[in-house]
Amino acid sequence: MSSPDRSSIASVVIVMSGLPAAGKTTAAMRLHAALGGVLIRSCDVYHELGIALSEWVERTKRFTVEVEAYDCVRDQAYVRMARYVDSGLAANSPFVIVDAVHGERDKRRRLYDICQAWGAAPILVVCCCEDFAEVRRRFLSRRGQELEPQHEASDLSVFHDIRRRWQTPLTDALPDGTRPTILTYDTLDGRLAAIHVAVPEVAERIRLALGAPSSEARLAPLC
Repeated sequence: MSSPDRSSIASVVIVMSGLPAAGKTTAAMRLHAALGGVLIRSCDVYHELGIALSEWVERTKRFTVEVEAYDCVRDQAYVRMARYVDSGLAANSPFVIVDAVHGERDKRRRLYDICQAWGAAPILVVCCCEDFAEVRRRFLSRRGQELEPQHEASDLSVFHDIRRRWQTPLTDALPDGTRPTILTYDTLDGRLAAIHVAVPEVAERIRLALGAPSSEARLAPLC
């Protein structure tokens, strides 16, 4: 990992999180278009590493056998993404946006550690879609487009595999004991809610970028 120069770094790492088909990639691309910086997408990293999700769905019989082998390559992808985050901060990028599920605490903690090393502020944007019929529709809409990285997850078994691993990010704490800014974003109705806000000016820029309606410090989680 690169050595930080805290005197010249003032960056934000936006950690997208959410179940498959929650709308993370669409939201991440909107944030990148509005805020600039570096966009790291798990689907692109999977492609770089030669991880074809549809092949793993078949090999694991929809994640019922040989799951440990899939976990190994999946972990490699998260390590690669963390390395890209470190590189983005080393390059003084004001924003680094990481688009991935980030459903397990250890994967989020790795990014929090990197942020602490660089003096960067992590912000969690947890995307959700509580309407399972809509989730199913989104999966079906990807059929036949699996060769496009952002549409590789087209089988509902991917959703169920991630859901069984899910460890809520809504109560996360940073290595120093403080809490990151945590926002939930309902991609079906466009509502953004604040669970905790440590960097209000950036939280407001995120709200504007996503086109979410303004509200009075709504603290109840949406998902």
